[in-house]
Parts: sequence; C-alpha cells; structure tokens
Amino acid sequence: MKKFLPALVGVIFLAVGIFMYFQNQRLAKVCTVEAEATVVNMKEEMESDEDGMRYVYYPVIEYKAGSETVEVTMASGSNTPAYSINDKVTILYNPNKVKEFIVKGDKASGIFSYVFIGLGVLVTGCGVVVALKKN
Repeated sequence: MKKFLPALVGVIFLAVGIFMYFQNQRLAKVCTVEAEATVVNMKEEMESDEDGMRYVYYPVIEYKAGSETVEVTMASGSNTPAYSINDKVTILYNPNKVKEFIVKGDKASGIFSYVFIGLGVLVTGCGVVVALKKN
C-alpha cells in the first residue's frame, strides 16, 4: 500500500483542483450584481510556512447590496497586503447571498484550480509509474 502513497497524494491534489474549478464556475454564474467595495480594515493572522511564522493580511471590504451595507473578509490573503485601507475594489456579488462575492477580473483562483489539477495529474501519473516499477 505504501507504494501507492504518491499516487494517492496526486489524487487528493486532483480532487481539490476539480472542487476549486467547479466552485469558481458556480460563483461566476451566481455573482451577477456589480458593486464598488472599499477596503475598510486589514485582518491580520499569524500563519506558519516552511520559513517559520509570518503574518498574512486579509482585506475586509464593505459594499452596498441594495439598502444593506455588507462587511466581509476576503478569503484570500497575502504576506504583504494586496490592498490598502480605503482602496476601491469592483466586485460581483450574489443577490441571493449578499456576502458571497468575487473580485471582478480576478483570475487568481481560476489559475490555482488549474495548478492543482495539473499537479494532481502529474503526481498521480508519476506515483502510478513508480508503484508499477516496484512490482
């Protein structure tokens, strides 16, 4: 069973990539109302990586959805803030779930899904080849 571990890791990457792809597709379909959001705060979280601990900054945005003012933290953060407080961001939100949104023109999440799918296919393929050679 150990010989198939790399292939299993590849399948996990592939599954995550496929999930991300379909989630992005769903959001692109349901987030149809454009709004201008303002970065009102920066949520700071300590996270660890291979180099140790570091801060990751998540922009908190505020926008109008009809008569409602919505404040939400972006799902993606970075170790150097991608936005500054008072920056304007054009978003598309879901009129049925106003806290669900995408940043207009942002292609990063789509690219990540393709990267995960590509890595998944590559690692699964290599894992299967290595496992079969061990027989």
